[in-house]
Amino acid sequence: MNIAILHYHLNRGGVTQVIINHLRALSEVIDEYEPVRVAIIYGGRQENWPTDLPSQIPGVELSLHVVPEIDYDTDVPSELHATRLAKGLEAALEQAGFASQDTVLHVHNHSLGKNVALPEALGQLARDGYALLLHIHDFVEDFRPGDYRRLLQAVGGGDPDHLCEALYPQAAQVHYAVLNGRDLGILCSAGVPTERLHSLPNPVAEFDQLPTQRQARGKVKEHFPAIAEGPYIIYPVRGIRRKNLGEALLWSALAGGGTHIGLTMPPLNPTEQPSYHSWKELAAELSLPVVFEAANAPSLTFAENLAASDAILTTSVAEGFGMVFLEAWLAGRRLLGRNLPEITGDYASAGVNLDSLYGRLAVPLEWTDGNAFCRSIRDSYRKVLDDFGQSQPTDEALGDEIDALVQDGTVDFAYLTTSLQTEVVRSVAANAPRREALLELNPQLANSLATIGSDVHRLVASNAEAVRENYSLKAAGQRLHALYETVSASRREDRLTPPSHGRCVLAAFLGLSRLQPLRIET
Repeated sequence: MNIAILHYHLNRGGVTQVIINHLRALSEVIDEYEPVRVAIIYGGRQENWPTDLPSQIPGVELSLHVVPEIDYDTDVPSELHATRLAKGLEAALEQAGFASQDTVLHVHNHSLGKNVALPEALGQLARDGYALLLHIHDFVEDFRPGDYRRLLQAVGGGDPDHLCEALYPQAAQVHYAVLNGRDLGILCSAGVPTERLHSLPNPVAEFDQLPTQRQARGKVKEHFPAIAEGPYIIYPVRGIRRKNLGEALLWSALAGGGTHIGLTMPPLNPTEQPSYHSWKELAAELSLPVVFEAANAPSLTFAENLAASDAILTTSVAEGFGMVFLEAWLAGRRLLGRNLPEITGDYASAGVNLDSLYGRLAVPLEWTDGNAFCRSIRDSYRKVLDDFGQSQPTDEALGDEIDALVQDGTVDFAYLTTSLQTEVVRSVAANAPRREALLELNPQLANSLATIGSDVHRLVASNAEAVRENYSLKAAGQRLHALYETVSASRREDRLTPPSHGRCVLAAFLGLSRLQPLRIET
């Protein structure tokens, strides 16, 4: 059995790290005397790729193959582009010596719209006898209207059913891997048979030996003297919109007691930078105890930031896997902030206790312009539906859904636009009674702030053990190797069919309750 891993690039990032961890995971479970051959096929970009990786993965014979046509595209290619891409992929596979009958193609994020020729090219390879494992980390239907429209026109010819057929083809040798139970349920409802639908959570690697907190805190203070001896909460994040930085600033306004919050990295995407800089300017204007770009200081490592912290924070409103919900405990730190039950339900089932996280940060609607709130939700949702070419609900039906977001006169901070979030942060920073009122409304948040310095060793140790048992490299390697064998053993069919209910994927993601305006604001 040969494994060919396909991705657009090998630049530093989430999927690239998953690929690296998968290779390390396979090495944990493969006998080096019976090695497995793995070829990575990518577009050519490999910034910060670990060139010494082959020496770290005994039992895995690794080769890299560049096919420029698989990288991100910038135009809408014709059908000829898909044919050219398929031929380029087949040439790389032939160069690696990988015949179709003994090869599994493990393809990451094929349906995200980063290369609109890829789905059709993969269809050609499947018809040629290659077994596919289509590994979906993120869905284009999850509030990515620009990429969805490109795919709809270039691949679907404007027909959503044709697009579903291309993105989610069905055949005995075409399998799907997803990160969590939510996504498993979505593809199941779309008509992917359970025998070809697999849960493949990301591996969670152990941290290298962390320095002591005293050593790390001293080094952090060298770069950021404002951090005194008070609590230090780190938010290990690249500051894109869905990470909900306004809520992290609200934490800093609520914390008091010399508490500082560190945000580790700025966004790289130009689209994300205006929002990031507006939060940075607000923090400076209000003198909030927030350190930006804590991981970008010269000679200060990410590990040192973690080791210096007293706790780890997350305020994100959307994740594919949510690594922080697992990594925090391996770093020996408690996790504070916002829960995402549709993602973390699997972790709770595996024994990771996240009870201290909140699912909603209640803010009195009277603190903001209630009409502006309702109008922002309504307008944002109608625009999203238009962008995805979906029919519009009646004003009455939409009004009822918006009313359901308000509970006991409060609304979740995450549903506010950035301008309304800014109003709340300003108000709490300047008004002690409002600070106390907000803490009273949110007892889990209040308890987290009040107990930052308390001993939670038992909770941390218990959760770390659950993470190691279920998500370690060895556990992931066993899961992945067994899955490869299942996919490899599939019978081959030369005809691809559409999923029986493909439109269910889009419907599952476009519910009003899943829309936070901050995710799509420009």
